[in-house]
Amino acid sequence: MTKHAITLQLSDDLFKAVHDLATEQQGTVAEVVEDLVTEHLGGPKSAARRLPRAGEKLIFALQKLLFRDMAEARDWADLDDRLRKHGYFMKITLGGLALHTETSGKRVCHTHDLGFSYGTFVRRFGPGKPKDPREL
Repeated sequence: MTKHAITLQLSDDLFKAVHDLATEQQGTVAEVVEDLVTEHLGGPKSAARRLPRAGEKLIFALQKLLFRDMAEARDWADLDDRLRKHGYFMKITLGGLALHTETSGKRVCHTHDLGFSYGTFVRRFGPGKPKDPREL
C-alpha cells in the first residue's frame, strides 16, 4: 500500500493528548492518527481493535456510582484518588480514556460511555494523562 505524507495542525492540548496516547501505546503520533482515522472510517484494521461494549445496565450503574466524583474532581490526581476509592483507574487507549478495575486491570468501559470524554478531562485539567497505579 502506498502511503502519503500529510500536514496536520492541532491545538497544543490536542497534540499533547495524541502524543500521550502514542507514548502509552508505544507508537508514533502518525500511527495513532492513522488508527483513529481508520477506526472512524470503519476500515479493516478497526474491527480487530474494537472491544465489546459494556452492557447498558453496567454503564448505568457506573454512571450512578462515579458521576459525582468525575464531575467534581479538581485535577488528574484528585480524579485518580476518587476513582481508586471505588476500585477503578483510568488508562489511555486508542478509543479514548478507559476505565479499568484495580484488582484485575481489565477494561470495563470508556469514560465517554459514562458521559466524560478524554477531551472533556483535557479541557478541565490540562494535558497529561491519568497515572496507571501499576506504574507507580
